[in-house]
Amino acid sequence: MSEAEVNADINVTPMVDVMLVLLIIFMVVTPVLTQYEATPPTAVNVMPEPDEDVITLGIDVQGQFYVEDEHVPANRLQATLRQVYERRPGDHLMFLRADRGVGYNVVLDGIDAARGAGVRTIGAIIEPIESASPGQEEE
Repeated sequence: MSEAEVNADINVTPMVDVMLVLLIIFMVVTPVLTQYEATPPTAVNVMPEPDEDVITLGIDVQGQFYVEDEHVPANRLQATLRQVYERRPGDHLMFLRADRGVGYNVVLDGIDAARGAGVRTIGAIIEPIESASPGQEEE
């Protein structure tokens, strides 16, 4: 190769490196991008959260409702849930993630709206107690 010839090869290694770094950043950041924060109550016997695609009703500490991380006013909750479940025929399962500081009446309002929208099975998302082993009562 003489000095007058130009090397026209494309070097994609730097681009691939940047893309891999971006991929790792998005994989780490995405799980923590919920629109609301709720500290669930704790319990000893906790099942792992489901891997399946289920609808989640969230209630934050201020008593605001969230359906799939989207804020929903309380007066529109039942209608919103009904619209969501119309797109999912045969699906009558919902998970409830409420902050431990929310009043019982707010949780019941959410359950009542879900029942009115056709939900028949409601599961609660709770945090495990780390110090106790499964099957052992908390003291």
